[in-house]
Amino acid sequence: MTFIHPITQKSIPDWQVGVIAPMFTPVDAEGRIDEAGLQAYTDWLADDPNITALFWRSGVGCMYTFTMEEVKRGLEIVIDAAGGRKPVFCGAAGIYNGDFSRKADPRLYLEQSIELAEFSRDNGARAAVLVIPASLPVPPESSPLEVTMDYFKAVQDAVEIPLILYNPQNLPPEFQSTPELIRQASALPRVTCMKLSTTDLHRMSNIIDSARDNDFNMIAGSECAYYQAILTGAAGVVGQGCSAYPAILRRILDAILAGDFASALQAQFDVNRALEGFQGLPPDISGFAYLRQKGLQVSPYCRTGDAPLGDPIEKAIYEAIEPINRRYV
Repeated sequence: MTFIHPITQKSIPDWQVGVIAPMFTPVDAEGRIDEAGLQAYTDWLADDPNITALFWRSGVGCMYTFTMEEVKRGLEIVIDAAGGRKPVFCGAAGIYNGDFSRKADPRLYLEQSIELAEFSRDNGARAAVLVIPASLPVPPESSPLEVTMDYFKAVQDAVEIPLILYNPQNLPPEFQSTPELIRQASALPRVTCMKLSTTDLHRMSNIIDSARDNDFNMIAGSECAYYQAILTGAAGVVGQGCSAYPAILRRILDAILAGDFASALQAQFDVNRALEGFQGLPPDISGFAYLRQKGLQVSPYCRTGDAPLGDPIEKAIYEAIEPINRRYV
């Protein structure tokens, strides 16, 4: 099925529209994936009618800490627990620790990306997600644009699965997406959309405009600008709060579709207030703190090694967010 964008009139696949939950990574006290917790968390998300799709190995899920085996095992658990109720995206970039001063081996990184994209396809994922490859070195005779496009082309030529591009906020300036990069990348047959983590609507609008003649769509990577992003041409949203208050985010889109822009804007203001309830704590540990208080059975530990927050802080997060959320569910 397809969705017709209310502003651009562009036809967009329905799995790219609305609330796409970037999954946190539940772990035990030793930092290993909490498989029972991941099953319960996936079931929780898949059962929510306000959520369109699930994104395994996301930025808020500490994507730079994964091994190949963890990516694969986690995807198997998520696909099985989702049980076809929601499409699943899998982060398929090569293994990398996120230290941009120490570059990855280009051949190994590409091989891993292809292997993970193939594994995603073979295990039922709807799309594979590729991070803009700031992890790769730029030879003297090349440029970041050429390195990025060579990487995207190599993966898309090797694997038959839709590809989602992902531009996190913390990329080095030379690897940040530009209209020219997206003009070229959006012309690749398997590149279908992009998650752009920014609140800079000037930048987002220029990038959307650069790809408007191609079969390519934008996903807002900041929930704080979802309302504005829809009016610019985006349809989906990926953000920390997609697991915690998807009903508020969904209301933004539904109200715009109904022509009720005042209600959509109020929902956006409430999203911004709800996000402040996480108190600036790491996304995974604070996100799970809220969900634990709502009854999700998942361990209190964090992939980044931060200590559990403890019941008083978890309750404070819950009490800050829940009154806002309750008005929409």
